[in-house]
Amino acid sequence: MNKIIIGISLCLLPFCLGNISIIDGKIKITIGTTSGCSDTVRFINQQLVPAYELYSEHLKIEYVPWGRTRRDENGTLICQFGVNDCWANRLHRCALHLLEGNQEAQLEYMTCEFTSPYPAFSQNSYQCAENVGLNVNNIENCYATNSNDLERIAENVSVDPMRVINFVPYITFNDVIDVDLHNEARQDLVKLLCTALANDSSTGISAANCVSLTVGIVIINMINSFFYN
Repeated sequence: MNKIIIGISLCLLPFCLGNISIIDGKIKITIGTTSGCSDTVRFINQQLVPAYELYSEHLKIEYVPWGRTRRDENGTLICQFGVNDCWANRLHRCALHLLEGNQEAQLEYMTCEFTSPYPAFSQNSYQCAENVGLNVNNIENCYATNSNDLERIAENVSVDPMRVINFVPYITFNDVIDVDLHNEARQDLVKLLCTALANDSSTGISAANCVSLTVGIVIINMINSFFYN
């Protein structure tokens, strides 16, 4: 019980968070990913999915499947987790491109890819793409006609965030690179977004909503910790 009281007290302290602007009612979140990355698995499943369930109407999410990929002297891609990582990232880029404009399907796709057995990475599989209604022929056509362009876009977009944040997944808001916000997002994206949205009256979200939400999450986590540890 003391753990629960301490947790609630901490969550009621003022939020020490940076400022995130709301642009046309939305917050843009850019997530730099790479297939086979356990930190990306945790962020998508433990942070992004719950945040999307609460605030999807206020979010504009962009994924950049590149991570720590580099080029050798011949221009060949060298990926952090080897050839499977390169293949899967290429598939991710094409699938996301084909799902452009359908944010819910994109998240469903990425959640599938970053949930065991990690189909594209471990099996070189199109399973997750097919699960969201994509046609394998369309994906292979993307490989033939768009994959190099998508590759260059991901490479260029990743340069500065990886140089400054140097972590996969990197997380930026409204294309602003901020290490503190990145770290906050990895720890508690729901609280970070709720606080930002509460600062804009047009969203209909209040600071009281954020406190109540945080208290509820803390209580659930503390109760689980009490009974299962």
